[in-house]
Amino acid sequence: METLFTLMLFVFAIALIILILIQPDRSHGMSASMGMGASNTVFGVSKDGGPLAKATEVVAVLFIVSALLLYLVK
Repeated sequence: METLFTLMLFVFAIALIILILIQPDRSHGMSASMGMGASNTVFGVSKDGGPLAKATEVVAVLFIVSALLLYLVK
């Protein structure tokens, strides 16, 4: 069981890294956060993000759950 959860954690970690790296950049650098971007807020533009953002959220939740399960098994 421990090996299975370790393998799941590894796979989810790699998938999460890949999903984060392939997402397009939403900000325009420091100028947007300092008020230079008129329509942007301090936390960035509030967009949905599409299916790639949803997939990242799902994989992040699976990563956390598998980490907790690995902790409970050990």
